[in-house]
Amino acid sequence: MSGGRRKDGKPFKDGNTREDGSYAVGKNRAPPGSRFAVGDGRKRGRRKKGVKNADTEFQRELDRKMVIKENGIERTVTKSQAVDLRLIDNATRKGDNKAIEMVDQRRQRIAEAAEINRRRHTLSDQTILEAYLQERAADLAIDPALFGDPEPGDSGDE
Repeated sequence: MSGGRRKDGKPFKDGNTREDGSYAVGKNRAPPGSRFAVGDGRKRGRRKKGVKNADTEFQRELDRKMVIKENGIERTVTKSQAVDLRLIDNATRKGDNKAIEMVDQRRQRIAEAAEINRRRHTLSDQTILEAYLQERAADLAIDPALFGDPEPGDSGDE
């Protein structure tokens, strides 16, 4: 039985039609051999229920609070802060070269990030001001050559 037509008007391939005239295998209709078994509710390709992301668990553990004792005084800090305190303590009091290198690298990384952030804000502010002044140059009677962009047709030689 040949029946049914595709949206473009062409007939379905012979043997690929169902009794109601629609196609049997195609878009959103997998071949019967590769379909999931009826009632098989497993979610394939995903983590099993209750299994957490390792990075999330690690971060959660670093954020947990703990009590430390400094000079006989108890203090509550996060585990991440405790690691930082131990690292700095090893670098300063014990003179551990590896700890000193790690502290220095972290200081440099923080300083570089701050400088990049400062430079980014400065550059964006500067471009905003230059664009505004270029738009308003005629109204404010400012020579456009002051901005470093010569006017079209102007060679700059006088």
